[in-house]
Amino acid sequence: MTARRKVRSRLWSPLVVLALAGTALTGLTVDAQAAPAPINLNSASCPAAISQGESDGCVAELQRLLNLYGQSITVDGVFGPGTYAGVRVFQSQSGIAVDGVVGPVTKNALYNGSGSAGAPARVDLASALCPVDVTVGEKDGCVTELQDLLNQHGATLTVDGDFGQATLSAVKTFQSGAGLAADGIVGPDTKTALYRGGVSQGASGADLRSPSCPALMRQGEIDGCVITLQSLLNAHGQSLAVDGDFGAATLEAVTSFQTSAGLSADGTVGPSTKTALYTGVGGSGTAAAPAPINLTSSLCPTHIVQGEKDGCVTELQSLLNHRGAQLTVDGDFGAATLAAVTSFQANAGLSADGIVGPATKTALYGGTVVTGGCVLIDGETGCASGDAIAPRVAEYAHWLFDSPASAAQTADRAKVLGPYGFGSLHDIPYSWAGGHSGAPGPSKGSCWGYTGAIQPCPADVTVGLDCSGLVRWMYMLAAGVDLSSGGDSSTNGEIVNSHLHAVSRSQLRPGDLIFWGSSLSDTQHVAIYLGDQNVVSADNPSDPLHPYSPPRTGTGPAVMEAWFTGSHVEPHLLSWHSSTPIGYYHVT
Repeated sequence: MTARRKVRSRLWSPLVVLALAGTALTGLTVDAQAAPAPINLNSASCPAAISQGESDGCVAELQRLLNLYGQSITVDGVFGPGTYAGVRVFQSQSGIAVDGVVGPVTKNALYNGSGSAGAPARVDLASALCPVDVTVGEKDGCVTELQDLLNQHGATLTVDGDFGQATLSAVKTFQSGAGLAADGIVGPDTKTALYRGGVSQGASGADLRSPSCPALMRQGEIDGCVITLQSLLNAHGQSLAVDGDFGAATLEAVTSFQTSAGLSADGTVGPSTKTALYTGVGGSGTAAAPAPINLTSSLCPTHIVQGEKDGCVTELQSLLNHRGAQLTVDGDFGAATLAAVTSFQANAGLSADGIVGPATKTALYGGTVVTGGCVLIDGETGCASGDAIAPRVAEYAHWLFDSPASAAQTADRAKVLGPYGFGSLHDIPYSWAGGHSGAPGPSKGSCWGYTGAIQPCPADVTVGLDCSGLVRWMYMLAAGVDLSSGGDSSTNGEIVNSHLHAVSRSQLRPGDLIFWGSSLSDTQHVAIYLGDQNVVSADNPSDPLHPYSPPRTGTGPAVMEAWFTGSHVEPHLLSWHSSTPIGYYHVT
């Protein structure tokens, strides 16, 4: 069995949670025959945009249509998590922006037969059913999954499960944008990048006019081309996070730029918009600055100094302009750029030597930098180690969950969570086997072995974390430590990791781990101890499958955990667990 198949999690079934909490199950079952009569989605009786939470005949019609494209959704007229996941899958297969909202474009696609019901059933690329390297010529569900993921990253492939030339080209484009070797072979690194939902750490931009970027860039694209787009927009006065994700903020910036440039403000970045973006950022006229390169990537020298001419300097000048400089963004580190660097360093309390080294790069990016897998914030100079690991984990749990205390913290959190599409730790949904892709962090999960009440299983289309995935990620952020033992990052693998040391209940300190299960060799759940906290459980209070109705509030020993399908990462009081933990562990 693979590591992904052995991932375990306590209380993954909402029905089990309710039973353990002593909550009555009466009335929770939906009678499919009682569903409202379907209503044509394009009729005046249906809203222009149908979204999660709606319950009516429009949703019954939506569910009926989705099932025509190969899905297995209960037609009950309730737009819940299963229907939401189904909409996103259909949108991805149809080359539509994946937002889970059924607007005019999605409605037309549903009625016009543009889905891909004939494609082989999707298979998780990390499962044992897919080869280590997926290559051109393969025809199966692994390719269906690959094409679906590529469409989520901006491709417009027909999802047919056939790895042909169009899919090969899309793979190479994605790899180039994600800073990977563009060989067209979908191996472990490419799979990890596809499931992470963002460009790789340190990925560089790509020239918008090159063949590696689509002729028409639109909202929903995620790649190195968008890194360049965002950097160019910033050079023209915008203030975007350069994360490679063409989201709502980037769309707004594009339309604003198009309006100011006298172009049609349609939000699509075509040839005219690309030409206008490059105009004025070079030395003269339409001369183009080198494509920006993330300063922390391996493509930039450790110390950037006067005289350098490349994309690293393009990025440097753009960042300095965000801090108040008024440089011509031309990729040439001349006297004006030197003066701007020394001025920035002086204001940031750094040595004003004009050399852009690690400390200056960190400050330019707002204070957050990844070093050896961990994330440094608030003036930290290195990954946590030894007995300092646990308190750093607890600190980061609050740092990512609580309301930001400053604009700087908001920017820092965006760098950690933004690539996954989340604004806070609480935004991250539970996903069975989520967080167990090649690298720690939110990822799509797996439906293998899932028996929960929310059907169809949403894990394989939901980017999120399960309990052990959350723990694995938090310890990587704090210390650069991967608690996966021999590739097994489940609770059974984590509890035997050499970094863990058993302690007594009285010795627990914030950041330590608590395990539940039937024995030390059959663990089922893990959570991060937070110490005494005032807790308000606010997750899904209107969901009839939710165990807190009304939401519980209390003070006492608390944990941060990913609990069950349908919930999100959230702190809970330890006393809310109905069973006794089997072990307490300190990580060094």
